[in-house]
Amino acid sequence: MKKKILALICAVALAGSLAACSSSPTGGSSKEEEKSESVKEDKGQLEEITIGVSFGQNVHPFFVAMETGIKQACEDLGIKKYNILSADSSLETQNSQIENLVTMGCDVILLNPYDSEGVVNAVENANSAGVGVFTMDIDCKGSTAFIASDNREIGKMLADYVIDKLDGKGKIAIIDGITVTSLKDRTEGFMEAIKGTDIEVVAEQQTAHGRETALQSAENILQAHPDINAFVGINENSGMAILSAVTSANLKDVLITTVDATSENLAAIRDGKVETGVSQDPYQMGYQAVEQAIKWCNGEQIDKFVEVKVEYMNKENVQGFIDREIGYGVEID
Repeated sequence: MKKKILALICAVALAGSLAACSSSPTGGSSKEEEKSESVKEDKGQLEEITIGVSFGQNVHPFFVAMETGIKQACEDLGIKKYNILSADSSLETQNSQIENLVTMGCDVILLNPYDSEGVVNAVENANSAGVGVFTMDIDCKGSTAFIASDNREIGKMLADYVIDKLDGKGKIAIIDGITVTSLKDRTEGFMEAIKGTDIEVVAEQQTAHGRETALQSAENILQAHPDINAFVGINENSGMAILSAVTSANLKDVLITTVDATSENLAAIRDGKVETGVSQDPYQMGYQAVEQAIKWCNGEQIDKFVEVKVEYMNKENVQGFIDREIGYGVEID
């Protein structure tokens, strides 16, 4: 095990902070069959592992489910010491959190980067101190392992659906983003899949990182191109911004896509306002990140990329996703 010598004062401070984070979450118990047997053998040894967590943000339902998965895995697998923090959409705060988690003696850090490039120095410093960094959903240079969906596959799935619905021809617009790896990969997967078709991308705006910026982009695009056949959102922010803009413009026949089984997306698909989306499983991202972290601490072989499956969501199957998310503790309108 890759243990570090802890200063006594740091250990005392950590013990106090961890006590508040060890409560059991609701939901997720149905996932027990997915646990790796190799990480459950020595509970006495596992209790010595200290896990730090830093979310770029944690108020979003996606990260609520991810945090629930982390807590459930720690409870199921005997991890007593873990500290969950949120950077509240501040790169400076997240870099400070990574540094502090290293100083506090964490063996591993589970990281959801706010900015893939902005955390690289902090991650490299953690690596130099012998701390493993396991990225969730969004990757960065220097990570020990990356636990996420195949975001290129998500982009391809969105493209395949649009191609099928438009019979391989038509005008579309897309709101995407390049500041984080997941959104960039989805766009690349989408654009690759539509090559060779007669689908024309008449507008692209890289503003999917924020709801307000995505909404403004969607409104501007619709003013310039009210005749588009499909409007592609590659995350919840862009998908729901597009829905708002299309509704305000009173356009009836625009195919809208979105990503993630979040409350707003699920409600929009259930109510027939959005035709399709691609679901990720953030609960499993969190759960499996803990599993991989334990393996690494115990000197076991781990994969550099751990893929969490994705699925289409539509009106016919959306209730199953709603039930799943409720089980993870996410409220659905």
